[in-house]
Amino acid sequence: MTTLIQVIVSGILVGGLYGIISSGLSLSFGISKIANFAHADFVTIGMYSTFLMVGLFSSWGLLLAPVIAAVIGLIGVLVYVLLLRRSHLRATNDDEAHLPQVVITAGLGILIQSVLLTIFGSNDRSISTVLDGSLRIGGIAISKAQLVAFAVSTVAFIALELVVTRTEFGRALRAIVDDGEQAAAVGVNRTAMVASSMGIGVGLAGLAGALLATYQTVTPTSGFGYLAMAFVVIILGGLGSIRGAFIAGIVVGIVQQATGTYIALDLQNVAIWVLFLVVLLVRPHGLFGKGVTL
Repeated sequence: MTTLIQVIVSGILVGGLYGIISSGLSLSFGISKIANFAHADFVTIGMYSTFLMVGLFSSWGLLLAPVIAAVIGLIGVLVYVLLLRRSHLRATNDDEAHLPQVVITAGLGILIQSVLLTIFGSNDRSISTVLDGSLRIGGIAISKAQLVAFAVSTVAFIALELVVTRTEFGRALRAIVDDGEQAAAVGVNRTAMVASSMGIGVGLAGLAGALLATYQTVTPTSGFGYLAMAFVVIILGGLGSIRGAFIAGIVVGIVQQATGTYIALDLQNVAIWVLFLVVLLVRPHGLFGKGVTL
């Protein structure tokens, strides 16, 4: 029983990070329909930013995680305005827009990795902070870094949920999802909404990276491994559902930990793909999806 509880706790803590990475991608995809293949590379930027801040300010540098997220979010807005807006607005339908978006964002991801490789090299980097080590509650070991990361991720998700569901800004976002042309006709600035959703999504990826750096080593390709995971999670949760993405991230974390503990570490990702296929067969719109909704 202790092992099972340990698996569930570890899965929830890991899954919270999956959830916040995927919630950001789900938001931007739900609003703009842009499949951002550079999304996970902004996780890497967040990791290296934390590495630098901790190097400069010791553990106090962790308090700059929200600032890191905000700066990376602004980069996301610039990416849309400078690289994606023209092709996005000129496209007459989503299918016509997808190819240039995929090419541009995939190329941007490669560029980010190359720049980070040039600056930091290929060696693994890690940080040591006050969050090192574990707490023990009964026979359960809880990583302090993962616990804090989960807590911050949960707060960020709740804040995102409240913004989307309880504010005028959120209503404008939902209006774009429901009918972009009608929303624009009543005065909603579609370009601003899409750019904002892109910035928020990328900012959440940066925040996740800042949290991940407290307990994982970082290389120029560290974030890339989360790209496929993020797309799996948002499809499992339901395309465009930020709530579904966060919950699905926790489910994926638990499945991953259970597989590694009870079957084999090498099969962790295989189990996730099996879950993915089963869910798609039973619920094609995902666990919490009803088409594309926020």
